[in-house]
Amino acid sequence: MSGEQRRTGAPQGPPWSLDLLADLHAGVLDQQTADQLRVQVQDDPEAREILAALDATSADLAALPPLTIPDDVSARIDAALENEVRAWAQQQAAAAPPAELVAPPAEQGGQVIDFAAAKQRRRRRFTLGAGLAGVAAAAAAVVFSVLPSNTDTSGSNQAQPQPQPTATGGASAPLALRGEQVTLNGEQFGEIMRSEQYSSALVDPQRLIGCLQANGVNSGKPLGAREITLNGKPAQLLVLQGGAIGKFRLLAVGPECGPGNPAKISDSTFGG
Repeated sequence: MSGEQRRTGAPQGPPWSLDLLADLHAGVLDQQTADQLRVQVQDDPEAREILAALDATSADLAALPPLTIPDDVSARIDAALENEVRAWAQQQAAAAPPAELVAPPAEQGGQVIDFAAAKQRRRRRFTLGAGLAGVAAAAAAVVFSVLPSNTDTSGSNQAQPQPQPTATGGASAPLALRGEQVTLNGEQFGEIMRSEQYSSALVDPQRLIGCLQANGVNSGKPLGAREITLNGKPAQLLVLQGGAIGKFRLLAVGPECGPGNPAKISDSTFGG
């Protein structure tokens, strides 16, 4: 929900909806509703716990390094923008009236496009948008972390992941990682939290549920999913609640994972 689409109306509860509490924390409620809700949630221990969890996660996210556009991606975007502007200019020229009917440039008030300035503005928008998306994903993770969970966490953070390869053909290539366990940097983690990319076998919801249950996950669903390779071996990476605020379980399974077959390749943690 954006600031231009503020939620209105008197709060209904308790129990309060998680969406409503998230909107209160994000500051997107109208002032009257927000003031009413702040007074009422003070008497609700569960609501105060969720708001405290959101505060802690926001602080953790603020400590992460800023996201930037990789140089190769930025170059492709710049080239695409220039091609679009060039095509638009050609269309306008083809549709323009005869030269004798066109006013002199001084009278048209035309605008010159500064690609350097446009590129800088786009970089700023990308950084802001990525940050907001990361907050939204982390807020969803907080909701799972404050609910009961019987999952275990284990693993190591010794291996260093390789850079993500460039996708071809319109689909993202598997994220190539190396090491005894899956480890992610902040940028990779944020990208996976916004992804729902499943292998062909785990696209089936029933098989995905069976795979999760075989690995001890009996509630909730993955917060993010991404196809990867670990030391060259194909795997499915699932980001799950980690049992604590700001802590996440990184479960990597093989393509054969399903009911009664955990096919576990790696089980590590991020954050916490």
